[in-house]
Amino acid sequence: MKFFSLPESRRTITLMLCTGVLALTFARQASCAIPPEDAYWQLLKSRYDTSSENYATALTEEFEVFRSLYPHSARSDSLEYMAATVYEHRKDEAASIASFLKLAFVYPSSPLIPQARENLKRLAESKKRGITAIFGDDNLSLLKRHVLKMLDEGQTFPGEERGYLDWLQLLADAGIDGLSRYLINECRHYLYRLNYELQPDRVCLIMGNMYRLEKKWRNALIAYRTAEAIKPYGDGVGQALTAAAEVYLRELKNYEMARRVYLEVLDKFPAELVAGRASVLISEVDEAEENYAQAVVQLEDTAKRFPFAEIRMECYGRTGRIYLDRLDNVQKALESYERLVSEFPGETRAAEALVKIGGIHEQKTKNYTEAVSAYRRIAELSPDSPLAPRYLDRAAGLAEDKVKDEELARSVYRQLAEKYPQTEFGKKASKKIR
Repeated sequence: MKFFSLPESRRTITLMLCTGVLALTFARQASCAIPPEDAYWQLLKSRYDTSSENYATALTEEFEVFRSLYPHSARSDSLEYMAATVYEHRKDEAASIASFLKLAFVYPSSPLIPQARENLKRLAESKKRGITAIFGDDNLSLLKRHVLKMLDEGQTFPGEERGYLDWLQLLADAGIDGLSRYLINECRHYLYRLNYELQPDRVCLIMGNMYRLEKKWRNALIAYRTAEAIKPYGDGVGQALTAAAEVYLRELKNYEMARRVYLEVLDKFPAELVAGRASVLISEVDEAEENYAQAVVQLEDTAKRFPFAEIRMECYGRTGRIYLDRLDNVQKALESYERLVSEFPGETRAAEALVKIGGIHEQKTKNYTEAVSAYRRIAELSPDSPLAPRYLDRAAGLAEDKVKDEELARSVYRQLAEKYPQTEFGKKASKKIR
């Protein structure tokens, strides 16, 4: 009982000493349980060589243990190659491609690279058949096409930290559901076993995004916050905090926390693009709370505060939608969309805004002449847009059926046939003017 009467400082020191002795004791005991690298490797290699298909599941687990015990092993490239083939035995095509890719990205000087490239080509060219093709992962198909392009171009990679990070980012961008757990483990390996220091905040962002694919919202929040803890002002921190706010907003419906985290981004990165995005998304919190007038004010202030084209276009587009769908103010909606077109005439968003303007005149104001004019402007401002021929056809139809102006309709059909002869709309227009 005398222990509890010690002064606070001595008590702390005593606890630290006790903890240290226990840690040393357990560390000494644990070290005895770690097999020698050579012996463990020979065991795994022998099982792989003699019966990798029968041992596929067991080997996958043991490979993970080996690399956690010996993260800087000279056998890491061989381990990755073996893991890739074992994943294929397990019918996990995505993980097999990922592991062969890792070999190419992280160990570019490995003697196994030629074999890895052959296997990548074979896997990337393979196509599912029957019912599995119907439910295939489109993102995996996109990754396969990227792999084939990479192989055809003979791309090479820097290896080590840079190669590892590029590989993680490639797979994260692919967004393949079946790779989420695989990538979470790889992010942990990068951060906590290899202790790599190249953009660790971005790796935490990737890890959080993978948890979101798994719908593990709390884990995602921890990963995003870890980005800030590891590198408070890193390039990926603003994105990580914004992603955390999105989890609060969209998945957890905790609007107070969402607003708080978005404001953190604004405070931490006040002049950066990510702050502009956070400011836009605060309006989404206002909308979720059904405070539509405040959402408009937030968007108007954001458009004034941030000079980025991306932000201003987003503000004008969202403001137009809120005026139209929530506040039932058609005139203000038209003004918002027209402002977007006026300031950014050649952008895709301008073409989309013209579609909105035409739709408002067609469905709300019943001013079909203005609708025809808006749809025709798409082809004038964005002639290469896939929207251009579609909405020229719409304009011609309105001129013919609603405006009752045969000459105008024929003029639009002629424009459509001449400018877009190979499209279905151009072919239809050709028949109309014969």
